[in-house]
Amino acid sequence: MPSVWCRRCGLLAVILTSAVAAELPLTYEASAEDFANPERGFFVQRSFNRSRAGGALNVDDLRAARGKQIALVRMLYPLREFREAPIPAELLATITADFSRAREAGFKVIPRFSYSSAIGQPDASLDRILAHIEQLKPILRTNADVIAFFEAGFAGAWGEWHSSTNGLFNDGPGVRWPQVNDKTRAILMKLLEALPSDRMVAVRCPRFKWAFFGEAPLSAKDGFCGSPKARTGAINDCLLASPDDMGTYTDRMAEEKAFFHQDNLFVPQGGETCSAGAAAQPFIGCANALKEMEYLRYNTLNMDYNRKVLGVWETGGCLPEIRRRMGYRFRLVDAQIPKRVKPGSALEMSFRVTNDGWANLYNPRPVELILRNKSAGKMYRLALADDPRLWMPGETITVKVSAGIPVAASGSYEVLLRLPDAGANLKNRPEYAVRFANQGLWEPETGMNSLKWSLDVDRKTKGERFRGASWFK
Repeated sequence: MPSVWCRRCGLLAVILTSAVAAELPLTYEASAEDFANPERGFFVQRSFNRSRAGGALNVDDLRAARGKQIALVRMLYPLREFREAPIPAELLATITADFSRAREAGFKVIPRFSYSSAIGQPDASLDRILAHIEQLKPILRTNADVIAFFEAGFAGAWGEWHSSTNGLFNDGPGVRWPQVNDKTRAILMKLLEALPSDRMVAVRCPRFKWAFFGEAPLSAKDGFCGSPKARTGAINDCLLASPDDMGTYTDRMAEEKAFFHQDNLFVPQGGETCSAGAAAQPFIGCANALKEMEYLRYNTLNMDYNRKVLGVWETGGCLPEIRRRMGYRFRLVDAQIPKRVKPGSALEMSFRVTNDGWANLYNPRPVELILRNKSAGKMYRLALADDPRLWMPGETITVKVSAGIPVAASGSYEVLLRLPDAGANLKNRPEYAVRFANQGLWEPETGMNSLKWSLDVDRKTKGERFRGASWFK
């Protein structure tokens, strides 16, 4: 270890080298703050009404919701006027405009289309539904960047996949739990085909996914592989409303929930509560609600319905935890970074991330390590190979970095992490980047998380020429 004699004090002063500094981990303080993050948390619900000009969405309205730490909106489009006709160009243009408004406001969208708003009200034939999805396909593909996931919809009352008047399910008198059939399968497959391969569709009940793909849940081997099974998630529109969530589960409920516990590691789980009545009272209290949502790995819930249930959570004191823990909640634990490095040599560092949320990311998202010059502002970026969708709930992940520093680089650099949106139109929008749950790290103007470290790139520092393929650019 280098040393120098201190003449004034007569003591030996020890100068720490960069290698020693790298062994002293930086630690980061957790934050209990509730804040908006992309594709997770409570959503607001808005419905299209032809009698109201301007479509379903309003930018100012969404920005007001953003001020309440919400970044998701469920868009409901009733198509009952078009059960026997194509979707008119006027409505297609309105839907397109609504996606643009969501993008302007920094929101992601959960779309749902339906023909019926009451049990007994007719839905549409299979041929009409498939034709409508084909009409929507160009819009969905063009605007997939602001689609969080797609609720299957179209079939049955409220598009909730029950009470069809066109035989889209196997149900009727004496059938306790409606089942899907070939018509329902055709709707799901058409939706999956209409959306880009990196976007998912949520269906109503675990027995539906079993009927489509078998009872084996997704695993690390087949999760995020792009198959129809890997792209089919879950929605529960009557969470905690009764012992079986109003028919969401069957007499195999324990098995169905165990399936979701594993499967929902790789697909979204959304929905809403629907009742605070007598049947719901044993289940909607804070202790059970927290246990249920954590076990089933909820990503998102309706903020607008059922308000009485949300009132129970507010009174019971668990609403803040629900707001914080729905979906992913990444928190930096610590990092090991050298103090100085030589241009052209390797930066060897690591950091640890814990996911304190109930679930995880379900859409692709890059991870970038950024060096930003403290005086000139010039940035060098490194795309990490790690997939943050695999930063699973309750786990702490170590990310190791070994990458070359450009020969032309010199000076003092801040070290930052960025998880931007994967979409080309959104990747530079800070509101679409992931914020870590730490105190004092988030930069709202850049969408970056600072590691609170200064790295000196100095030609006088010792270091071998980096021979690898991974370089900051």
